[in-house]
Amino acid sequence: MSADILRRRALDAWLAVAKGRTLEGELSRLRRGLPPDRDAASAEELLRGALQWQARYDHLIHHFSRHGAPSDPVIRGVLQLALHQLLTSRGVPAYAAVHQAGELVRAAKRPRAVGYVNAVLQSVQRHVVAAGVADPLDAVHDLFVDPEGDPVAYLAAWWSHPEWLVRRWQECFGDAETAQLLAYANTPAPITLHVLPGHDPAIARDRLADAGAATEPVDGYPRALELTARHHRAELAGFLAADPGLLVQDAGAQAVIDWLTRDGRDLIDATRPVVDLCAAPGGKAAHLRAMLPAAVPLVAMDLRPRRLKRVRENRDRLRLDGMPLLAGDGTRPPLRPGTCAAVLIDGPCSGTGVGRHHPEGRWRLRPATLERNGARLLDLVRAAAELLAPGGRLYYATCSLEPEENEDVVAAFLTACGDLEPDPDADGRHERVWLPWRTGTDGFYAARLRRRLDAESDPNGGS
Repeated sequence: MSADILRRRALDAWLAVAKGRTLEGELSRLRRGLPPDRDAASAEELLRGALQWQARYDHLIHHFSRHGAPSDPVIRGVLQLALHQLLTSRGVPAYAAVHQAGELVRAAKRPRAVGYVNAVLQSVQRHVVAAGVADPLDAVHDLFVDPEGDPVAYLAAWWSHPEWLVRRWQECFGDAETAQLLAYANTPAPITLHVLPGHDPAIARDRLADAGAATEPVDGYPRALELTARHHRAELAGFLAADPGLLVQDAGAQAVIDWLTRDGRDLIDATRPVVDLCAAPGGKAAHLRAMLPAAVPLVAMDLRPRRLKRVRENRDRLRLDGMPLLAGDGTRPPLRPGTCAAVLIDGPCSGTGVGRHHPEGRWRLRPATLERNGARLLDLVRAAAELLAPGGRLYYATCSLEPEENEDVVAAFLTACGDLEPDPDADGRHERVWLPWRTGTDGFYAARLRRRLDAESDPNGGS
């Protein structure tokens, strides 16, 4: 028997992600590469699960083979995929998962590794059977717990995150909340829709129900509707195409813009342009555009023209006029200084607040990544400050939980630049954090600053 095409395609995609490709892109290619009669959803779940839980599976490989993760990425990928099926897929018999792993190794022209792969997988399966419990994950959990060991090592292996990242979260949030954060980062993210300002959430919900998409309002987020069932991408695209007021966007991301703009009140009387310096994929830019007076443009800028394509698609489908697109470097925007009512920076960051959407991203982070991102974000803030007219507002946001990309950036700029000052909300806060395990949304940081009315013409020049 040859290797099943579903598993072969999943392995190809796993290897591509391991080399740096995005999971989202590989999932799209995986769907296109499967015959119509094959279950694309099963292949997607297999790929996503193997990538998401790779530290957990590496721990099992080490335990049962007395070796670390195989240096050959093909062998490691085969084991990751097979272990995911053994431990989580109720519809796949254990013997089939083991046998197909061997066939994958043979198809990859590594016949000498077949015995090793079979031995590891069969040892895991024997342990599961011997435990005599219903859930295979319960059967292997005891292999991760070392009462005298490092609790961070346990959390990192069981919840499948880099140990250095878990350690810094543990130092920041403590053991209990770090465990909650890790568990939350491994939960499936629901599909949440944003009913843009100018559209009625109740009417949108009725239209979706008529189209076959049941939704529930999200408590505390008045314009958020959460789909109660999973839908194929084509179905979801159809729902969105039928209603120009709908956008796929996490409830937390909606709340960030609402808080930054005081629910749009800051923008009602705007007469100058507003700029989104890092606009792709366009959700927050669309939110801002919907809040602005019709005559005031929202300039959506991004470094890469390819990324602006997503912004254009969203803009056109949502029928948002007055939203020109501009390709350029946000640290050197080709715009006139001192001319903008507001500038949004939703800049490049580690994405540690949205880990449940991009499980592959956690393995690409390094401590140096945070410092590098912080430096670039500070450059973006400097550029944004130059664009602001006196009294103009700087809206800063990231989907990160890391101080180097958040509080440290804002504090550094307030120290260096006397022309910007905090712009607090009614509770006296000019900074706010959405911690995902507490809010039930993605994680975000936001800060609101304002250029002083008496600022000099050069906002970086001082007196």
